[in-house]
Amino acid sequence: MGTRVETITGETFDAHALTGAVVVEFGASWCMPCRMIEPVIAQLAESYAGRVRVFKVDTDHDAALAERYEVRNVPTLVIMNGGEVARRFVGLTTFERLACAVEEILPADENATGT
Repeated sequence: MGTRVETITGETFDAHALTGAVVVEFGASWCMPCRMIEPVIAQLAESYAGRVRVFKVDTDHDAALAERYEVRNVPTLVIMNGGEVARRFVGLTTFERLACAVEEILPADENATGT
């Protein structure tokens, strides 16, 4: 089974990430905390498959996109709904904290993770 985390660039971001519930991880390949959070992001993507899209942005390659979302440190996770930033996490965090934040932006009838 492949990952449900999609890599996205500044060129395609607006077309794919500005509708519905979205989690965007801004990170870099050299960043150890970014690598440490990968399993958490993958678990989130799997748990919310079909309800939330999960994207990864490499800040070294898409600095303008990182600047647009005021990313100053990596990893930064931005939770959005309909293109509006709902929550932001900087640094390492847990699946539980991310899941709670995602639950807040989902419609009431979609708030069952099944986990």
